[in-house]
Amino acid sequence: MHDLRAMPPGILLDAAIAGSRLTARPRSGLLVGKMEAKAATGDAGICTISALAPNPHGGENPRYGRPGRMPGSVNVPVASCVDPRSMTFRSREQVAATFAAAGADRSKRIILHCGGGIAATPGAFLLHQLRHADLAVYDASMSEWAKDVFLPIEVG
Repeated sequence: MHDLRAMPPGILLDAAIAGSRLTARPRSGLLVGKMEAKAATGDAGICTISALAPNPHGGENPRYGRPGRMPGSVNVPVASCVDPRSMTFRSREQVAATFAAAGADRSKRIILHCGGGIAATPGAFLLHQLRHADLAVYDASMSEWAKDVFLPIEVG
C-alpha cells in the first residue's frame, strides 16, 4: 500500500486535475435500508459484517440504544484492517485473510454495518479492492436498528 504522506506535496492533486473529467453516476444497491438489512438476517446467501469495535458488537456497550448487533453478523472491526503504526491499510493478503476468516466470500452478498454507516465504508472499499462484487453498506446501521424495538438484536 502507498503512504500518501510520503508523496511530494501537490503531485497527486496535480496529476488528478490535469485534463481529468469526472462524471459521477449513482449506483443502485450500494446502500441498503432497514427492511433490506432485516431481510438479510438469517439468509445463508448473505454475509452480514459488523465493523463495530468488539465492545459494542458484543453488547457490552449500549452506545446506540439497545446493546448488541444485527443477528448473525460477524465482527470485522475497521481497526483490524489498519496497521496501528503506519495508520495505513494492512496488506492485501492480510485484509483478505481477515475477511475470509469472518466468512466473506465472493459467492455471497455482503452487507456491512456499524454505528451509522461510516466505519462500514472502509470495509466495503477494501472488499471491492479484493474483487467482491455484491457489496452494500447499511447506512443507518445500529443508530437506526437498535432504536427499533421490533427488530431482533443479538449480544454475546
